[in-house]
Amino acid sequence: MTTFRHHAEYLAALALGYAMRPLPRRSRLALGRTLGSIVFSVDQKHQAVTINNLNTAFDSTKSAEEKQAIARGTFRHFGAMLFELLALGRPSRRKIEKMVEFEGLENYERARAAGRGVLLVAAHFGNWEIHAIAHAYRMGPIGVVARLQDNPHYNRWLEDIRTVSSNTVLYKQRALARMLRMLKDGETVAVLVDQNVSTEDAIFVDFFGRQAATTPVVAWLAVKSGAALVPVFPLPLADGRYRLIYETPIDPSPYVSYRGSERRRVIQDLTQQCVSVLEGYVRRNPEYWLWMHRRWKTRPPEEREAGHAAIREGEAS
Repeated sequence: MTTFRHHAEYLAALALGYAMRPLPRRSRLALGRTLGSIVFSVDQKHQAVTINNLNTAFDSTKSAEEKQAIARGTFRHFGAMLFELLALGRPSRRKIEKMVEFEGLENYERARAAGRGVLLVAAHFGNWEIHAIAHAYRMGPIGVVARLQDNPHYNRWLEDIRTVSSNTVLYKQRALARMLRMLKDGETVAVLVDQNVSTEDAIFVDFFGRQAATTPVVAWLAVKSGAALVPVFPLPLADGRYRLIYETPIDPSPYVSYRGSERRRVIQDLTQQCVSVLEGYVRRNPEYWLWMHRRWKTRPPEEREAGHAAIREGEAS
């Protein structure tokens, strides 16, 4: 049910977006970074989550000062991204082209030429929303998998942005069959794979030296359809633009006939390959990834059992 709060949040965001549109883009980004710094200072909860994640990922390889700087930089980056989206409206192809450059498009074209569809393996890195829009303007529309927002007004606004270049939004709650159908028709689907998932929906792969609960859906779709996996990353540049990078395709076609334990092993391996590519980008550019998300929240069953055993042993002694 739509609430007064949903209306108020949407109207506030809409007003802010309209107010910022007359400003030069560089000024909007600067204001967003300033807001990010303010939020970092006052939002103790998400600041703590961010620092804890950085401690998990970098342990003793980075100093406390370095981790603090990365955390602040992350908030500043996502503040700039928020202001970018709020003021974006329905951008034309010409406007988007001024904001991006492409690298590795031949990798995507090679994957698409196989005719089995393509899975763009994306993450909450850089500006993935701009990347999806720019891709469709340059290479044709794709299916974009997204979570349905709690605020229906915000959801409609975000969908309006995502579909401006004729992309299709596929909501997670009912997306799987449609994704598979699109791939079998030779189309392209983009999926974000870097967030924590519940135990029943997860496989565990190594991410920064620790097991992370990760969706197996992308790898399952690849094996089921034969569609190539192409990791993609929108890397922010110093001048405010983005370099849209397409990595070397991962070809699952040799494994489409696998069944049972062999298929599970392949899905595990393909997922690990995708996550390892992501880790490389995050290591090199840590401030552009969503550290304020509890990435390692869900723990493997054996790890939880070991913890329970330790507790029982302590209680018995």
